[in-house]
Amino acid sequence: MKAAGASRVVALVKEDVGTEVADFRKDFWGGEVLLNDGQEFYTALGGGTPYKPAGGLAGFLAMLANPFSKSRTKAHLKAVKGVPANTTGEGFIAGGCYVIASSGEPTYAFMEEELGDRVPLKDVLAGLQAASGK
Repeated sequence: MKAAGASRVVALVKEDVGTEVADFRKDFWGGEVLLNDGQEFYTALGGGTPYKPAGGLAGFLAMLANPFSKSRTKAHLKAVKGVPANTTGEGFIAGGCYVIASSGEPTYAFMEEELGDRVPLKDVLAGLQAASGK
């Protein structure tokens, strides 16, 4: 992202239970990690309330147990089979991505519609271009 023009790339997390953030830094993210325990980021992404695609544990388990479910979350879980996973903490609030210009205005926003959705890189790059005025 920095090569594409980002001045700062930050991962925000909503909680730090046990060693989960230290493990995330060590295994997946070499950059800056900030704690957003007030969940303002998630509230902004969700349009006023943190978005829970599965509705919580009961909805998540029902989706997994339903053989007719076409949920992308099931496909995402199959795709990461064998990858170490963090199963501590809350886990059902959707994450996402903001690209924010130096003026403070967002030039791109993405929220997971289903758990495990990935932000389209081309859209992030377009947001970076818009943020830099190019």
